Amino acid sequence: MARYKLLLLLVLILGLLTGCKVVPEEKIYDIMEQTVVKEKDFEKQQKPLTELESKEKKIFEEIMDLGMKDMEQMTKLANLALDNLKERKEKMELEQQSMNASKKEFSKIEDPIEKIESKQLKKEAQDLFQLMEKRYAFHDRLYEAYNKGIETNIQLYELLMKKDVSMDDLENQIEITNKAYSEVLKMNEQFNEQTKKFNDEKKKFYKLAKINID
Repeated sequence: MARYKLLLLLVLILGLLTGCKVVPEEKIYDIMEQTVVKEKDFEKQQKPLTELESKEKKIFEEIMDLGMKDMEQMTKLANLALDNLKERKEKMELEQQSMNASKKEFSKIEDPIEKIESKQLKKEAQDLFQLMEKRYAFHDRLYEAYNKGIETNIQLYELLMKKDVSMDDLENQIEITNKAYSEVLKMNEQFNEQTKKFNDEKKKFYKLAKINID
């Protein structure tokens, strides 16, 4: 009788474990939602970065209005701009760290994708994975372009603080800086577009997998 009770208990435990088994689709959902958590620091940097960019633009306009008439004031403003750029670089670094953490978390999705039984659902999950990988690649390029833009801006403000700088050198550096930030805008647009594609496909995957996201 004791053995019978023990056997019955084991059967019940196994039944409970089987009933609580997490299907691959649910595991994928958990991982994807964790990537959202990992990107919180990325989101936190967006508003302050925009504000800093706006402040730096105003500083540059003030410098352009001054011309070479007041080197003391120009130097003061240029130093303010350099502090601004340093802060932006730090925030961009935090943004990149957040994206790297998200990428590391998202890589866990490959194993449950392979365990999906439905061919259609597996294909959707694989497409989703590729979209996200492309999104990370776009952000890496955005990160590189942004840092390059900051470096060209630093060089510009350092030139502005030189008393003997020529107009040709200044105009050349301004052109280099503008070109660098055109690339930043291009990369940012591509990243945002890829993010939208991923979010749209993610909703489709959840719907097909019958995962309630309300």
